Amino acid sequence: MDATGNEQEMAEREERAQHALEAFRERRRRRRADDTWFGSAEGLLAAEDAELDAATVARRRMDVVEEAQAEGMSPELAEMMYDIAREEGLDPALAHELVRSGLGVAPPPEGVVNAAEQPSSDKYYPTWLLPATAPDDVLRERMLRLSFRRMRGKLEAHSDPVEAFRAYAREPDVGLHGF
Repeated sequence: MDATGNEQEMAEREERAQHALEAFRERRRRRRADDTWFGSAEGLLAAEDAELDAATVARRRMDVVEEAQAEGMSPELAEMMYDIAREEGLDPALAHELVRSGLGVAPPPEGVVNAAEQPSSDKYYPTWLLPATAPDDVLRERMLRLSFRRMRGKLEAHSDPVEAFRAYAREPDVGLHGF
C-alpha cells in the first residue's frame, strides 16, 4: 500500500472513531432526557458501578442488550459485548458504539488454537475428549476483549476522550475488522 492509501485508511479509521464517540455522546444525551442510567462521560465504568445491587445491574444490562438487538446486533454478540465491557472496565454503551463502528483490534495472525495443549491423564474424565469451543466464538471474544482493553487504556491515558479515540484509531493493529 502506498503512503497516500495508508494516510487515507488512517483518516477513515479516525473518522469512524470520532463517529463512535459522537454516537456514544448522543446515546448518553437521549438516556439523560429519559431520566435513566446513561453511563459515564469518560466511557469508563465508575467506581460506584461496582457497588450496585443485582437488580440495577440486570436492568442496565437489559437496556443496553435490547438497544443493541433493536439495531440489528445478534443476541449472542450483544450479551458478550456487555459482559466483556463490564469485565474490562469500559462503559457498555461505549462498547456498543465501538462494536457498531466495526473498529477493533485485529485478530491474532495465527488464528485461534482451541485444542488441549496436552491430553489429560485422568482416566475417568479425559478433558481432551470434550468438544472444543467454536473458533469463531473464541476469536470474537478475544477481539472484543483486546479492543475494549485497548480503548480503556487510551481513555485512562488521555484526559480528552477525542484524543483517546484518535490514539486508538492510530494503533497499527486497529482497523475495520468487525466483530
